[in-house]
This record gives sequence, C-alpha cells and structure tokens, in this order.
Amino acid sequence: MTPTKSRRFNPLSLDAVNFLLADVRGALGPFLNVFLVTRQHWSLSEVGLVTMIGGLLALAAQTPIGAAIDETRAKRGAIVLALAVLAIGASMIFALPSFWSVIIANSLVANVGDVFGPAVAALTLGLYARKQLARRIGRNSAFDRAGNVAIAVVAGAVGYAFSQRAVFLLVPVFTVFAGIAVLSIPADAIDFDRARDVDHEADETGQLVGPAGYGILFESKPLVHVCGTKGVAARNLPS
Repeated sequence: MTPTKSRRFNPLSLDAVNFLLADVRGALGPFLNVFLVTRQHWSLSEVGLVTMIGGLLALAAQTPIGAAIDETRAKRGAIVLALAVLAIGASMIFALPSFWSVIIANSLVANVGDVFGPAVAALTLGLYARKQLARRIGRNSAFDRAGNVAIAVVAGAVGYAFSQRAVFLLVPVFTVFAGIAVLSIPADAIDFDRARDVDHEADETGQLVGPAGYGILFESKPLVHVCGTKGVAARNLPS
C-alpha cells in the first residue's frame, strides 16, 4: 500500500506514530488510579473525583478540539504540542503526587488526549486516497493495539524493577520517540484539503464529496438510531 501521488512519505512513519501514541497514553491512564490507591493511599472517593473532573473536561473539549484539528494545517504540530503537555503532566505526577497537582496534571492529560484520535485520522486521510482508507485504518488499529501490548509489558517490567512511580517517567521518554515519528512525516506529503474533506474527490458512487457540516449529525440515520436507542435504554433503567 503506497501513498497517493507518489509523494515522499514512508508508511512506516505512520505505523510508528500509531504504535508510540498508544505507548504514550497507555503508560499513564491505567496505572494512575492503582498508584494513587496503593502507593499514595488515596481514598476511592478522591481517586473518583480526580477521574470525574478529567473525564468531564475531556468530554467538553472533544468537539472544539476536533474542530480545531480539522481547521488547522499544523496537524503534526498539534500532535507534538499535545505530546509535550502529556509529558509535563506525567512529570508533575511523578515529582509531586499531591491532590491538587494530580488534578491539574490529569486534567491536562485528559484534554490533550482528545487531540490524538482526530489528528491521526486527519493525517491518514491526508496521506491516502479514500479507496485506500479502509486498509490503512485497519493497519493503524493494528499498530495501536500492538503499542498497548508493548507498553503493558514495559510498564510492568519497570514497575517490578524500580517502582510504580517510575512508570510515569516512561511517558516523557515515549513522547520524544512519538514526536520524532510524527515529524518524520513530511508536511508536503499531506494533502491538507483532503485531510479536511474539501478536495471534492468523488466517492465510490461517483458523487463529489465535500466538507461535512454539523447537519450530518442529524442526517445520518445510523447515528440517529444509535443515539435514540441509547436514550430509550437510559429512560428504561431502574431508578
């Protein structure tokens, strides 16, 4: 599978991005709650509060971050900036695992975590034609899952050899490698019009494809059906 227009781009760079971003995220999230309870002796209510605040902030930031990723041409820069913030957040938790510093760090990490999904999707769309997307997205997912497995093994080894707290230092290490992988994708290899769906490329039916607005949220029958089903299920839950 080769990129479109024979542009100067090595597909292994995108493989490395997906693999290493999984490492960056995986080295922090699953271990934070365990570390706070077992090593810092936090109560479950304190851990729940930290998790809830981070989750709500991340939920609120998803749409504006996605819109910003769609609009900007600096998609590689957005990933690198998010990686830097992630490294700072993990370093804060390692250096000062107190209540307020963890809340601030976890909130930062939760928000920048919203960047990676849409940014990698935009890069993929900008590097490959639509007819190549299904296979390429499958390959992205394969390397993402491989990264999850790899970081679990590495984090377990680091935690066993040193301490649970040392696991957070893996984040800055992997952010450096992930940043190098992102920047190894040449900017001129990315079709920024196609990356934000304004290239007017024909789809499989021969129809010209343009940018999708917010109206598609209401026009997509599968999406409306899923939302409606969830709403009915929620109303039927026992109180």
